Amino acid sequence: MSARPALLVSACLLAALLLGGCALEGDFANPPVLHVDEMVTRAWQPEIYVEPQNPPMRPLRAVFFPLRLRVQMANGQAHAEEMSRVFWQTWLRERVFPGLAFAQGETWRGPQQAMLLADGSADLVVGGEITHVMFGGSSGTTQVSVRLEIYDAAAGTLLWSMAHAGEMRNAQTRDFILLTKKSRLPAEPVQAIMTALAEDMAAPVAAWNNGQPEQGEDAPSALE
Repeated sequence: MSARPALLVSACLLAALLLGGCALEGDFANPPVLHVDEMVTRAWQPEIYVEPQNPPMRPLRAVFFPLRLRVQMANGQAHAEEMSRVFWQTWLRERVFPGLAFAQGETWRGPQQAMLLADGSADLVVGGEITHVMFGGSSGTTQVSVRLEIYDAAAGTLLWSMAHAGEMRNAQTRDFILLTKKSRLPAEPVQAIMTALAEDMAAPVAAWNNGQPEQGEDAPSALE
């Protein structure tokens, strides 16, 4: 290949990288550095163990209890409530329920306790556990696993049981002829993971609550 086509290919590559939402720094006296914002990776879609077959007769209201942290760590429940708030705010934004209260200061201990605290103010109670968390900060690997349950607040019937997991990994620096590629993580990767997991887990629940079931309607609704 002649020098002119090679330069043209190099210029096109740099233009494509810039248009892809990446950031370059440095001057052309030295190979520039390409910073790539890492994404939250999930090995699978949410695992759904229990789900209702039919939608409710009307959109239901719910109360969200801060998730219990299974991992032992200093100030563990404070971390769990902060992470739970990120999850709850994502479900508010996704409009999973027409009303979704946050039981601030409470800890999920099971449906019976949640039913007493709901006391007729909500149709459903939402809770569960953060089953695994590893804080990697802005330079390491951060991992989060969540198990979520949704119960009928009046009868205590389990309607949904779901699990999901994700991570943000700081990939290795890679040197190319034209540039150096470096990964860039957000300041709070655990919040980015919780948001991504909440968005994934919101989709089937929101479809069900808004009368758009993903399965057939042969069986009666759990709340009819």
